Amino acid sequence: NSEAILWAVNHTARQQGIASGTPVVRAQLRCPTLHLLDRHPENERQLTERLVSIAEAMSPAFEITTPDTLIVDLNGCPKPEHWRPTMAGLRLNLADTPDLARFAALAGLPFSPQPVHPSDLDELPITLLRDISDPAPEKLLSLFFMWGLRTLGDLRRLPAPDLAERTNPETLRIHEILNGRCQRFLRQHRRETPFVQNIHFDHSIENMESLVFQIHMILNTLCARMKSSHLAATSIHIKLSIETSNPIEKNIQLPEPSTAPESLLPVIHTALENLRISGGVKALELELRPVRPVAAQHEWLGRQLRQPGRWPDTLARLETLLGQDRVGIARPCEGHRPDDFKVFSLSRVPGGASDRRLDCGFPLRRFRPPLDVAVAATGGGLDQRPQALLTGPYAGPIRRCHGPFPMSGDWWCPRGAWRRIEWDVEMESQHLLRLASLPPDRWLVEGSY
Repeated sequence: NSEAILWAVNHTARQQGIASGTPVVRAQLRCPTLHLLDRHPENERQLTERLVSIAEAMSPAFEITTPDTLIVDLNGCPKPEHWRPTMAGLRLNLADTPDLARFAALAGLPFSPQPVHPSDLDELPITLLRDISDPAPEKLLSLFFMWGLRTLGDLRRLPAPDLAERTNPETLRIHEILNGRCQRFLRQHRRETPFVQNIHFDHSIENMESLVFQIHMILNTLCARMKSSHLAATSIHIKLSIETSNPIEKNIQLPEPSTAPESLLPVIHTALENLRISGGVKALELELRPVRPVAAQHEWLGRQLRQPGRWPDTLARLETLLGQDRVGIARPCEGHRPDDFKVFSLSRVPGGASDRRLDCGFPLRRFRPPLDVAVAATGGGLDQRPQALLTGPYAGPIRRCHGPFPMSGDWWCPRGAWRRIEWDVEMESQHLLRLASLPPDRWLVEGSY
């Protein structure tokens, strides 16, 4: 695969100028003797679990930086005078800041009871920044090489004011890290506690009211535990064990995280009403999938839901009637086709879609649907210029015409390919319109400015 990249590299590979994130093809050209190993997710998970167990024995506060690198906060904990690793290849480095400790780990420095000093990293290659920064600072590295910087010490000894004038703030942050003046909080790891409860009934439940009553009791317990952990439920998983058939499982996505049993119970009740159960329920399993609640402004100029507790129930009923993939949020697609959108499920709305900055020009009032018109034009193709509108409410000669603006897309898909040419026109009646030509011979008035 020409697009494959290296997920992780060892110390020997770093000495050859190879870093994680380097394309495999480029790495093999730089180092023909490079040995590639396939990833084993299960082995990686077991390795991380072993590292977490070792870190928990040293301190309750630690960060999982990468699957094979942990940063442990030893403040208030006894610092080791000797290091006897319990597994092969395990290294320990002490430093005054988290990032210095990570640099020392990547460099493979031997253990010392004294913290790593910034000068101990001076001889390391400057390409080590690829493994620290995310994304990799390729532009900065090219600039550093052009300046003649080859080691971390070369960068560390540069004067900070001059460096800030010539580069971006990210360079100054790296400079502060290399000099041991950049402290940060650890992204502390917390083991996830499953919010799940199981009930095995002595006598099978035959009616819906009794089943909902049992679910209500479980919800009260799980929601209380979730509130004490400062979490909220983002989805509900229900598993029913039936006497005469296979278990029935139901996953319910919530439009908004919640810890209120009175708002979760109607959603569950609506989902269970549409299940066909052929026998008695002998066991029940209910699980709440947690997520950290986000801060939100629930009122803006007085506009908000009148009854927020009924909103999840309304969405659940709509999904039951229309289908789970037919209810969601409409977002513009990544492309230039006018009015092209896609409906995303409330649980899978892309995070970056709302952050996209749109260019706002002169406001256009679109016609729904656009108006079909007949147009008198000269030329053909991109040389075609409209001269007058022959039909429609804006019929008349065109005074000025700005364009053409050709657009096309999906050319690789015969059935989905589209092509259009747009003009902004000023009529003799002083109306400003957007005119579109759809080959072979269809003309539309898209809207008015």
